[in-house]
Amino acid sequence: MWEPSFVENVLYLADSYKKHGGHLPLRIKAIPEGCVVPTKNVLFTIENTDPAVPWLTNWFETLLVQTWYPMTVCTISRGYKQQIARYLHATSDSLDSLPFKLHDFGYRGSTSVEACD
Repeated sequence: MWEPSFVENVLYLADSYKKHGGHLPLRIKAIPEGCVVPTKNVLFTIENTDPAVPWLTNWFETLLVQTWYPMTVCTISRGYKQQIARYLHATSDSLDSLPFKLHDFGYRGSTSVEACD
């Protein structure tokens, strides 16, 4: 069975620009940024709205799943901040210094700018 080449697929997307309202034929649903979500919950879904480009869904999913790392860093940092807040509450009259208690040493320890972004 004949399958269109990547170039033909990209040209199809360019030609169908108006058909899709100026957007790619994908429906992406996601929780709002910054939400705390219990484990085993879907964070985002990707749905293809044009069967002529079935590869597009997986292509974008491959990019979007890279969010796991910054989300993991945020989860760990949140836990640290909660622990720091508990000790500040026990040893201080104020939590005013809490924003200054968790420092980012990841940038210095990274192999490149891209690795720490």
